[in-house]
Amino acid sequence: MLPVVLASLTLHPAAMTLHRGSLLPATASGLLTSAPLARAQLTVMATPSEIIDTAVTADTFLPQFFWLAIVAFPRSSTTARVMGPIGPLVGLSLIHLTIVLLAATKPGGTEPILIFADVFDPAQSQLDGMVRLFEVRDFVAEEWPHVLIWDLFVGRAIWLDSLKRDTPFTWASLLLCNGIGPPGLLLYVLLCLGSGRGLPTLGYEGDE
Repeated sequence: MLPVVLASLTLHPAAMTLHRGSLLPATASGLLTSAPLARAQLTVMATPSEIIDTAVTADTFLPQFFWLAIVAFPRSSTTARVMGPIGPLVGLSLIHLTIVLLAATKPGGTEPILIFADVFDPAQSQLDGMVRLFEVRDFVAEEWPHVLIWDLFVGRAIWLDSLKRDTPFTWASLLLCNGIGPPGLLLYVLLCLGSGRGLPTLGYEGDE
């Protein structure tokens, strides 16, 4: 059995690095020397770029479950328990913060700051500056979740307001908000006005 075990381990992708110049793969060589050394060589630490990629994936797909709740089941008690508190937004924001910190501490991570200075220079083209920013991979990694989280923040505000006002067709404005952002809010305003409910307050009650 030992030859079979050794053969299977040496074929594993994580084990195919050479051990101190030996012609044996790391796992087989480690088994011939010491088990702790072999385990140490098989330990693979995720790089900052890999963590950023995973975090972007999380902030891309997790919000869709929350959108599904407020669009398809707006009056469900489960939706109220999940989306009533700000917990989901805080969790997504923490993932986003991880992306920002990791990107900023990588070599060249402060490059977007210099480009931002040009973006906010009225003498230059703001659009050209943003095009330059989106050529920086880690800036895109920050900006994409940034947009998704704020869209969900607005969507949650629309959902809460619609529960108070019983606004019809709110689902349409929520879908548009998820897809393209501000036009979804504009549609909700039109739905409120068209149904005679007045301008939405989105949580603002004014002076008592």
